[in-house]
Amino acid sequence: MDIPPTPQSERLHDRWVQHRIRQRVVGTLSVLEDVIYILLAVLFFLASLYIMADAVISANWHSITSLVGTTLDRFLLVLMLAELLHTLLIFLRTHRFRHQPFLVVGIIAAIRRILVITAQQVTDFGHALGPYLWDLGLTAGVVLALTVALRLSPPERGF
Repeated sequence: MDIPPTPQSERLHDRWVQHRIRQRVVGTLSVLEDVIYILLAVLFFLASLYIMADAVISANWHSITSLVGTTLDRFLLVLMLAELLHTLLIFLRTHRFRHQPFLVVGIIAAIRRILVITAQQVTDFGHALGPYLWDLGLTAGVVLALTVALRLSPPERGF
């Protein structure tokens, strides 16, 4: 049961909202929040560079199947990190949360999973096909659901 505010409690609340100490604390915490997001963005960027360099250095250049499988897997991971970095940059510019980049990251992750499942099936040729098909079907359903969610979400400028 909510108690209606009295004129005196509203005045106290308004005075507290306008108080200098509160405004400084909120301002300081806002700056610290931005610092956390900036550090996280830098870490995403550095991780992406490391993954790309490691993919090139550790690639098996003598086997095209292995080369395509590992580099594609790692570069899709880098693409996911780039989308997360993009999301952080949007938040730092606008201070508004947008859900579309997370849906795109989910779609990329599911497609990455589909490619990994397919590569596993090629290497495990003698094993039963059923579990792979269930995993593949479920992951394809996730891609479909995320795509529908992305399509149904309201369009936003800057995405």
